[in-house]
Amino acid sequence: MSRQIKIRRGTSVEHNTFTGALGEVTMDTDAKTLRVHDGVTPGGTPLARASDGIPANADYVVAFQTPSAANGYTWYRKYKSGWVEQGGCILPTSQENSTITLPIKYSNAYYTLVTCGNSDANMTCTAMSKTANSFTVGAKYNMTWYPNNIISWYASGFEV
Repeated sequence: MSRQIKIRRGTSVEHNTFTGALGEVTMDTDAKTLRVHDGVTPGGTPLARASDGIPANADYVVAFQTPSAANGYTWYRKYKSGWVEQGGCILPTSQENSTITLPIKYSNAYYTLVTCGNSDANMTCTAMSKTANSFTVGAKYNMTWYPNNIISWYASGFEV
């Protein structure tokens, strides 16, 4: 059998003069919302309702990809504003530099790019060139090519 739970409730006027206990949740019957109390603030903090919508200036994720073998272990997050964060990792299989094609193309090559090798502290990982949709990277260990080491990358900037 299901159980019914009731919480303390009152009007907006009653809430504005009430200081609830730390962690207490009450219902504002006028505003049709819950309020969370901290033991100090009269009225507590009203929680947003789904019908309130998202504020016009809020930036939020509109598309994303999680890393998997199928997408070459890349990921991205696209925001409403056009900002894109993306990253991934590769395992170079030769002594040649690796070219990485970005999952999401940027508007130009002026995005932020960070690369690193996941190995010894003596390893250097360098991005050699960047375009709006790709970059070339190589890793060296004690000034010699270091194959079979994972190179991680992160990029952020505005989409086309």
